[in-house]
Amino acid sequence: MTEQELKHRIKSALIILQDYGSFKVGELTFNTTDEKSFSVTGWTLKTELKNVTKRIALNELNEIKSLFKKMVQASPELSVFVDQRQIEFNLGYDYGMGGIGICSEINGQINWETEIKE
Repeated sequence: MTEQELKHRIKSALIILQDYGSFKVGELTFNTTDEKSFSVTGWTLKTELKNVTKRIALNELNEIKSLFKKMVQASPELSVFVDQRQIEFNLGYDYGMGGIGICSEINGQINWETEIKE
Protein backbone atom coordinates (compact mmCIF):
# COMPACT_ATOMS: atom_id res chain seq x y z
CA MET A 1 0.00 0.00 0.00
CA THR A 2 1.43 3.36 -0.99
CA GLU A 3 1.53 6.27 1.45
CA GLN A 4 -1.21 8.02 -0.53
CA GLU A 5 -3.43 4.92 -0.38
CA LEU A 6 -2.72 4.62 3.34
CA LYS A 7 -3.74 8.22 3.98
CA HIS A 8 -6.96 7.73 2.00
CA ARG A 9 -7.75 4.52 3.92
CA ILE A 10 -7.11 6.26 7.25
CA LYS A 11 -9.43 9.14 6.29
CA SER A 12 -12.15 6.60 5.47
CA ALA A 13 -11.54 4.85 8.80
CA LEU A 14 -11.86 8.08 10.75
CA ILE A 15 -15.27 8.78 9.22
CA ILE A 16 -16.52 5.35 10.34
CA LEU A 17 -14.82 5.48 13.75
CA GLN A 18 -16.45 8.78 14.73
CA ASP A 19 -19.71 6.87 15.12
CA TYR A 20 -17.94 4.08 17.05
CA GLY A 21 -17.15 0.94 15.15
CA SER A 22 -14.24 -0.85 13.55
CA PHE A 23 -12.34 -0.41 10.32
CA LYS A 24 -9.41 -2.29 8.81
CA VAL A 25 -6.42 -0.25 7.64
CA GLY A 26 -3.75 -2.40 6.04
CA GLU A 27 -2.82 -5.17 8.47
CA LEU A 28 -4.44 -3.49 11.48
CA THR A 29 -8.02 -3.11 12.63
CA PHE A 30 -8.99 0.10 14.44
CA ASN A 31 -11.93 0.16 16.84
CA THR A 32 -13.68 2.78 18.95
CA THR A 33 -16.49 2.26 21.46
CA ASP A 34 -16.54 5.76 22.97
CA GLU A 35 -14.74 9.11 22.76
CA LYS A 36 -12.07 8.10 25.30
CA SER A 37 -10.77 4.82 23.89
CA PHE A 38 -9.16 3.50 20.73
CA SER A 39 -7.99 -0.04 20.04
CA VAL A 40 -5.55 -1.35 17.47
CA THR A 41 -5.61 -5.06 16.65
CA GLY A 42 -3.17 -7.14 14.64
CA TRP A 43 -2.89 -10.86 14.10
CA THR A 44 -0.06 -13.30 14.75
CA LEU A 45 1.77 -14.64 11.72
CA LYS A 46 1.84 -18.14 13.22
CA THR A 47 -0.50 -20.62 11.58
CA GLU A 48 -1.01 -22.60 14.78
CA LEU A 49 -1.59 -21.10 18.22
CA LYS A 50 0.57 -23.80 19.83
CA ASN A 51 3.60 -22.26 18.05
CA VAL A 52 3.13 -18.86 19.70
CA THR A 53 5.40 -18.20 22.67
CA LYS A 54 5.30 -15.20 24.98
CA ARG A 55 8.46 -13.84 23.36
CA ILE A 56 6.96 -14.19 19.87
CA ALA A 57 3.71 -12.59 21.03
CA LEU A 58 5.51 -9.62 22.60
CA ASN A 59 7.61 -9.14 19.44
CA GLU A 60 4.48 -9.18 17.28
CA LEU A 61 2.71 -6.79 19.65
CA ASN A 62 5.68 -4.43 19.33
CA GLU A 63 5.42 -4.68 15.53
CA ILE A 64 1.75 -3.70 15.77
CA LYS A 65 2.66 -0.68 17.89
CA SER A 66 5.45 0.29 15.49
CA LEU A 67 3.19 0.04 12.44
CA PHE A 68 0.52 2.11 14.19
CA LYS A 69 3.11 4.75 15.11
CA LYS A 70 4.10 4.99 11.43
CA MET A 71 0.45 5.44 10.49
CA VAL A 72 0.04 8.22 13.06
CA GLN A 73 3.15 9.94 11.70
CA ALA A 74 1.81 9.67 8.14
CA SER A 75 -1.62 11.04 9.03
CA PRO A 76 -2.09 14.25 11.02
CA GLU A 77 -5.83 13.47 11.09
CA LEU A 78 -5.21 10.14 12.84
CA SER A 79 -2.83 11.83 15.26
CA VAL A 80 -5.53 14.33 16.24
CA PHE A 81 -8.19 11.60 16.45
CA VAL A 82 -6.20 9.44 18.92
CA ASP A 83 -4.89 12.36 20.95
CA GLN A 84 -6.34 12.24 24.49
CA ARG A 85 -7.65 8.69 23.93
CA GLN A 86 -6.47 5.63 25.79
CA ILE A 87 -4.95 3.31 23.18
CA GLU A 88 -5.17 -0.45 23.60
CA PHE A 89 -2.98 -2.64 21.41
CA ASN A 90 -4.15 -6.21 20.78
CA LEU A 91 -2.57 -9.32 19.30
CA GLY A 92 -4.91 -12.06 18.21
CA TYR A 93 -4.86 -15.43 16.52
CA ASP A 94 -7.13 -15.79 13.49
CA TYR A 95 -8.23 -19.42 13.16
CA GLY A 96 -10.29 -18.86 10.04
CA MET A 97 -13.80 -18.73 11.47
CA GLY A 98 -12.98 -16.26 14.22
CA GLY A 99 -10.22 -15.03 16.43
CA ILE A 100 -8.75 -15.57 19.88
CA GLY A 101 -7.10 -12.80 21.86
CA ILE A 102 -3.50 -13.59 22.76
CA CYS A 103 -2.48 -10.47 24.63
CA SER A 104 -3.19 -6.78 24.91
CA GLU A 105 -1.37 -3.73 26.19
CA ILE A 106 -2.68 -0.53 27.74
CA ASN A 107 -0.23 2.06 29.07
CA GLY A 108 2.63 -0.45 28.98
CA GLN A 109 0.70 -3.06 31.00
CA ILE A 110 0.50 -6.48 29.30
CA ASN A 111 -2.61 -8.60 29.79
CA TRP A 112 -2.39 -12.25 28.69
CA GLU A 113 -5.75 -13.34 27.33
CA THR A 114 -4.84 -16.92 26.55
CA GLU A 115 -2.36 -19.31 28.07
CA ILE A 116 0.74 -19.75 25.93
CA LYS A 117 4.15 -21.20 26.62
CA GLU A 118 7.13 -19.18 27.73
